[in-house]
Amino acid sequence: MAGHHRYHLDQDGHSITVVHDLRRQRAEVWVDGKTVAVARTPRHQVTVLEGQLPTVPPRRMFVMIDHPYDRDDIPLCVLETDGNRYLMPHVALTPQERQPAERTPPAATPGQLFARWKARHRHRRRDRHA
Repeated sequence: MAGHHRYHLDQDGHSITVVHDLRRQRAEVWVDGKTVAVARTPRHQVTVLEGQLPTVPPRRMFVMIDHPYDRDDIPLCVLETDGNRYLMPHVALTPQERQPAERTPPAATPGQLFARWKARHRHRRRDRHA
């Protein structure tokens, strides 16, 4: 299980970041680099943090962090403000946590697939007869 999760969203001209530390059972919400909410996270319940966006007048916001259901699962994080909900994307903290880039699949036109199948079939026949 990863020790930390970070979520980030730019909303209405403000930078909103959530840091969820599973080991210390703590979650923080930062708005424009300043801490606006901190809470202990229960192991098997949704964590709800309440804060305010620095607008005139200040607007209330809620951040809900779900608990991970699986050992390697990334918990969902949702921002709610003005009755709208936004799924906050997970951001890797270190380069080691980033997902490897997916390989581009080979071209798969019907002619190319048939040529690959035929080449494999030829090699299998040779191996059986040798």
